[in-house]
Amino acid sequence: MTWLITAAIVLPFGTVALLLPPLLQLEASGLSYINGPPVWPPFASISNYLLGSTPQRLTAFLDYALSESQREAVLYYDNAFPGLFAAFGLSCIGYHVTSLAISETKSVFLARGFKGRDLLKSIPDPIPESLGLPTAAVYMALLFLFIPFRYFSSSLPGVSKLGNDWEGRMDGRGGFPHHELASFLSALLSFSCAIVLGFLDDVFDIRWRYKLPIPVISSIPLLMVYYAGGGGTSVVVPGWPTFLRTSIGSNIVELGPLYYLYMSLLSTFCTNSINILAGINGVEVGQALIISISLCLNSALYLDPRAGQPGSFASKELLRRHLLSLYLLLPLTAVCMALFKWNRYPAKVFVGDTFCYFAGIVFSTVGILGHFSKTVSLFFVPQIFNFVLSCPQLFGLVPNPRHRVPRFDAKSGCLYPSIQYFAGGNEDEDAKLPNTSKKPLRRASLMATLVLKFLSNLHLVQIEFWDPKDRRKVKSTTNLTILNAILVFRGVQHRSEREANQEKDDHDQRPFTGPEITEWGLWVNTMVLQIMGSAVAFGIRYWVARVVFP
Repeated sequence: MTWLITAAIVLPFGTVALLLPPLLQLEASGLSYINGPPVWPPFASISNYLLGSTPQRLTAFLDYALSESQREAVLYYDNAFPGLFAAFGLSCIGYHVTSLAISETKSVFLARGFKGRDLLKSIPDPIPESLGLPTAAVYMALLFLFIPFRYFSSSLPGVSKLGNDWEGRMDGRGGFPHHELASFLSALLSFSCAIVLGFLDDVFDIRWRYKLPIPVISSIPLLMVYYAGGGGTSVVVPGWPTFLRTSIGSNIVELGPLYYLYMSLLSTFCTNSINILAGINGVEVGQALIISISLCLNSALYLDPRAGQPGSFASKELLRRHLLSLYLLLPLTAVCMALFKWNRYPAKVFVGDTFCYFAGIVFSTVGILGHFSKTVSLFFVPQIFNFVLSCPQLFGLVPNPRHRVPRFDAKSGCLYPSIQYFAGGNEDEDAKLPNTSKKPLRRASLMATLVLKFLSNLHLVQIEFWDPKDRRKVKSTTNLTILNAILVFRGVQHRSEREANQEKDDHDQRPFTGPEITEWGLWVNTMVLQIMGSAVAFGIRYWVARVVFP
């Protein structure tokens, strides 16, 4: 029933937003019909049917639906923000199509062996996996359908010319936004590459050392178009503290090839950071959805119809860049909302690495083509924090198991931090410890001990010592992820063996102490942190930046 109500609202609304501006453009072109055929569209039969009668059939239909002032308002904003109505309309339709695609294909994925077990449930039934693939396929279809609505318009000189002036010139025609179209098509090429490589990762379970260069390969078309368009490779030196510009002797530093290295690393980070922050239902899609909405709001701040005119806060170039980002972000937001409906707690499908790859490459593409990569990075504050927190495990300072997700207590239905053990030097005692990594247990190094003590003082990890009085030899630590850190920070502590043996009451035999936080509760905490990160990003971008970059 809910599905029918959603379809009855979303589909008509999206269809109107998609088709109304072209119909109004067609009506406007028909005003000069007596002087010759209209400039849009180049289909004589349709033009004659809609515009050739007196009164015009199209005008009679639009008069019934909208007043003249309403039509003028729609045309005004469509001319000011070309393609935005189409992007919004396709996004509304894409939400419904994505939900339908997941519903129809999840059983097929399950039958073909694409399934996984939910480790945080009492009965881990097989769940269809890699449903990020149909989501990505719908997203790509939306972008392909968007092309004619944006780049086939009577307002574009390269389209409106008629007669025997067709030359098929490789250098294009004057006035047509060739570079914008090339940028859009290069984005599609990068997305396609990321989707294919992400699905290969789902199929073959590629190791981390081979995953890292995949986003770099996907970003090559973007970087080439960025170079062909004369994209800048310089950065502005902060004006505060003042000694920076004084010592450098300039307000701008030219990075040259290093800037392209930075952009390729941005693609790698955006892709893998979403993949690393995973482990509970809905967290991958949830973080991507919040980042996408935040970036849409950031781009919406530059939508000024008077862009480039005196008194406007945005230039025409800024407007075009942020419109291009909205062309990519609005459909992403829609498909993420549909996927989240299936992946939220309790998950009916898993997204797989395909979703993480394509969502990450979309964010990096928006930053590169929109020329606001630093702003994009600001909205990844929780992901940056999670990466920095995970570095001791990612780089071998602390043993890194395959799964670092929190543990599930079936009796209470709550989660508690997962732990990783260190050897103590006694072979008999070491043999009793569980080992979740592939390598034998080893003793904690001095550097690892110092890092873990520092994180423990920040209430981000819980550590246990072989000798609680000596506190020199670390016995165990909670895994270094933001999900475990949230549990520890909220007061959920892993119960040590000594504490467990001292407790007699059945209720106190829980493997943890502190508040009871379910998987849904942990997801809410994580999303609140993500929203707070976006709020901090807006504050840095529009308040702190004015101080640092006067």
